[in-house]
Amino acid sequence: MSKTFTVEGDIATVDTRTLLTTQGSVSAPSSVIPSGVTKIDKIIVAASTEGLVAGAQSYFLRIGGNAVRNGEQVIAISACGFIAPQAGSDSSPQLMMANIYNDIDIAVAASDTLTIAVEGAGTDTGTGHAVVTLVFA
Repeated sequence: MSKTFTVEGDIATVDTRTLLTTQGSVSAPSSVIPSGVTKIDKIIVAASTEGLVAGAQSYFLRIGGNAVRNGEQVIAISACGFIAPQAGSDSSPQLMMANIYNDIDIAVAASDTLTIAVEGAGTDTGTGHAVVTLVFA
């Protein structure tokens, strides 16, 4: 059975590294790598933005902390564009379908801590939200 770690959080503005530190009702999930684990084998990630501001934005995932043996890893995960709706119209959220990255092979050290962050770049499209699941091997 594989071991997983899931975190989520809001992404308030572009060009700001935002740590994902909660897990739904769990306000402080353990970010310590479980014993017997040597790598991150799979990443599952999804993100969205409320789309209340016209713009074009890209998202990337930062996997870091002293547990990552070869330094922080940065992975592009999404991009979206939005034109503000006509006055009186409802805008729809900009959604990135869940992506699964297999055979990632990011070396980690058991018992050390991990940080997960998502950052938006480009022109802000409103508050975003992201969820990331890491699968260890």
